[in-house]
Amino acid sequence: MEKARILVVDDEVDVCNLLGNFLGMRNYSVATALTVKDAIEAVKKERPALVLLDVKLPDASGLDALTAIKEIDPAIKVIMLTALDDNDTIEQSKLRGADDYISKPFNFGYLEGLILQKISHLMRTKKEGR
Repeated sequence: MEKARILVVDDEVDVCNLLGNFLGMRNYSVATALTVKDAIEAVKKERPALVLLDVKLPDASGLDALTAIKEIDPAIKVIMLTALDDNDTIEQSKLRGADDYISKPFNFGYLEGLILQKISHLMRTKKEGR
C-alpha cells in the first residue's frame, strides 16, 4: 500500500530536508515548499493528505497559507510548526482549521505518531465515505 503524500512547508531548507528525509525513510511521498506561493501551488498539484506548515514564512503568514489550503481542500490535514509557543497563534491556527500544532524543536517520535494519527483518521473518513 502506498503511503500518503505529505507537503513540508518551511523557509529553512535544512528543516525541509530533515523532515523530507525522515518522512521519506518511512515511505511517505514527500514534497517541500519554501514559500506560501509555492505551498499553494504544491497543494493544488500534489493534493497531499497532510501538510506540515511553518507559521513564519517569507512571503506571507503560515496562517494565511492554512486558510488557502483549507479553501482548496478542507479534508487536507494541517499540522502547524513554529519556534514560538504563542497562545494567540495557536488559537488562530485552530480557528482557521489547523488539525494540530507542534513547537520546534520537535520530538521526531511524537511527530511521527501525530502524522500517523492524522493520516489514519483521514483514511478512515474516506473509507466511510464522509
